[in-house]
Amino acid sequence: MNRVIAGATGLLATALVVVGCSSEKDSAPTPAPAAQQSVSTGSGTAVKVDGKDLPGLDLNSVSCVKQGGKITVGSAAIGGQQGLGIVMTDEATPKVESLGMFVDGNALSVSDTMGVKVGSAEVSVDGDTYTITGDAVGANLSNPMDGQINKPFTVTVSCS
Repeated sequence: MNRVIAGATGLLATALVVVGCSSEKDSAPTPAPAAQQSVSTGSGTAVKVDGKDLPGLDLNSVSCVKQGGKITVGSAAIGGQQGLGIVMTDEATPKVESLGMFVDGNALSVSDTMGVKVGSAEVSVDGDTYTITGDAVGANLSNPMDGQINKPFTVTVSCS
């Protein structure tokens, strides 16, 4: 089971790095029509892990994008590592499809992909404000044999 968790965490971390390291030179995204895309940044954002602010995270860098039936929350890098990335469904009761964050140099994640569930997350909505709470799971990247890391988290973001 620990190998599955470590593998899933590694896969998510790799995906975050690939997305974060891509440049506009590599591919120029085509903007969606305004009716299909909504972007919000900064205001009313809070990210807590283990009850404390996520170290190194610039809350003004956190953005929320609604497009194509998905809600994507992302941030700038923290100490050279990807900071925060969340993908949710854009429904009346949103569901977290994946969440990745780097905490103290460790990649933590929540996912429910192809029958493999890692961590947990619940979403509550109040107007344009989304609050995601749960337990992210990962491994100590400097010593994967140390065992599983579990960290409770809360992310609050406005997304209009």
